[in-house]
Amino acid sequence: MAFKHGVYVREESTPIFGVSEVDSAIVCVVGTAPPGAPVNEAVLVTNYRQAAETFKLNEDPTYTLNQAAKVLFRLYGVGPHVFINVFDPVVHKDDSGKPDVSKVTASDVVGGVDAATGKRKGLECIEEVWTKYGKVVGIITAPGFSHDSTVYNAMIAKAENLSGHFRAVAYIDAPADAETLADINAFKSSIGSPYAYVLAPPVKYGDEAHYLSLHAAGLTAKVDAQNGGVPYESPSNKELRISGPSRIFTIDEANYLNSRGITTVFRFSTGWKLWGDRTAAFPENTDVKDTFISCRRMANWIENNLIVNTWQKVDNPTNKRLIESIVDTWNIALGGLVGRGALLEAKVHFLEEDNPLTSLMDGKITFRVSYTPVTPAETIEFVTVVDVSGYKNLFK
Repeated sequence: MAFKHGVYVREESTPIFGVSEVDSAIVCVVGTAPPGAPVNEAVLVTNYRQAAETFKLNEDPTYTLNQAAKVLFRLYGVGPHVFINVFDPVVHKDDSGKPDVSKVTASDVVGGVDAATGKRKGLECIEEVWTKYGKVVGIITAPGFSHDSTVYNAMIAKAENLSGHFRAVAYIDAPADAETLADINAFKSSIGSPYAYVLAPPVKYGDEAHYLSLHAAGLTAKVDAQNGGVPYESPSNKELRISGPSRIFTIDEANYLNSRGITTVFRFSTGWKLWGDRTAAFPENTDVKDTFISCRRMANWIENNLIVNTWQKVDNPTNKRLIESIVDTWNIALGGLVGRGALLEAKVHFLEEDNPLTSLMDGKITFRVSYTPVTPAETIEFVTVVDVSGYKNLFK
């Protein structure tokens, strides 16, 4: 050891580690693109030009990624997003051998993993997004296919558990031919997940028929962006970039759909608005974190952030320094969310009852995060009463 004589300074690592916010509303669209586009590959696209060049997009409404790029990038001006094309011209052909996009089926969208090659297909390609791009998908859509039970069940399964760690929400369109309230409710009755947001009916943009799921996803991302990327505000009662819905509902009809956990479109005075705060878990499930779309997405976002930003601490020595570093870091970060109005209260605890000796000896430590979400003001009520004492003013 070198001989020292004088004054010296030694630095230690900062106990508070940096926290970067995870994107809240990256939309993953599984759909079809014109021939020449990459097939069964998750591609992060940041703007319309890149999407158009990569996926050979055009104005043909037959290909659903054409509409997705237009809605997300042009109408709502949000990005980046992840596109997955499942139309393979080599596989999907008509009887004459020419490419035919109508041959794409629900099973193509659901996809899977090829046992021989290990290649992922369809929705399974979402598993590659975090590893390839360091991005967490927030919303999953499959326009034109999400009304199929095999597809929406696969979407929900992915939303509940992405890459074994993350959570998202599946935006699901009711069938276009579900025109009555009873039809729409019958469709939704088989979906009860808090990770599902059911939407009806289809909408129009000029003369074009559009999927409401894409507009709802674009609007959600836009609202998040206006709030600094924090998803605490509901997209409900915010204006959609549409000409109108395919069917107009009265306020009573729209509210009936809301009461069944279905989001729709309504216009009270100006502009067509997305109308509905509830996930598909409602009305059977009334847990605040599961029943409101903003609360469910906020829970997802908090949990995804905890995973991404604490990962760097995995395998560090389990000592007081580690515990204090994690607790202090997240109390500061969550306190910032309280300060900006995104949460009402939030706290991180390291409790002895959550960490028995056997767990500590086995290298397992548990932190408890308590928080109070901001619920949407779904119902605002005024109580009016006649004050008869005001008649005394007649004699003043």
